[in-house]
Amino acid sequence: MHQAALHTIPAALREYFTITEIDHADLLAADLFQRKFGSPPPLAGHHLVALHRADDGVVRVAGYSHAGEFGDVCLIGGACTDGPVMRCLPPAHAGAIRAAGGVWYLLIKYMFARYADRCEAFFGYCGDPRALEVDLAAGFVPAGPQHLLVHWHKPLHDNVRRALIAKVDALGPF
Repeated sequence: MHQAALHTIPAALREYFTITEIDHADLLAADLFQRKFGSPPPLAGHHLVALHRADDGVVRVAGYSHAGEFGDVCLIGGACTDGPVMRCLPPAHAGAIRAAGGVWYLLIKYMFARYADRCEAFFGYCGDPRALEVDLAAGFVPAGPQHLLVHWHKPLHDNVRRALIAKVDALGPF
């Protein structure tokens, strides 16, 4: 069951900004993902898009992220913000989104709320210093192994935490 997550988007943004899950990233986010990562988006898992509605009613994808279930954990990655879209936003909209943490921050918080009942922990893999700042601000903490991040959203015994970290670390970059 997916949890309600709309509350993670500040009320003031909801007139022109939302986040939603789509069945296939190809429909709305393939071009953005290809530009950022040089490959098509993953086929499986959860595809989330951040959408902005301009004053003229045109809706554009402002960002994308992927969440994949790996047994009892959720792997978050593939995050990208569409710079050209963000630069075209009305200054008040862009400023309000930035003040709320930015598109990536809002996507992370949304995923933490939406999928909390589906996993024991959320993991991310980040080697980019700018993205790391956002990850940490959103609630991730270093897991120990280089670039591996974790968000513990429920109490777990230390042995379970260590086992989950070892399992995800064995995957390598994701």
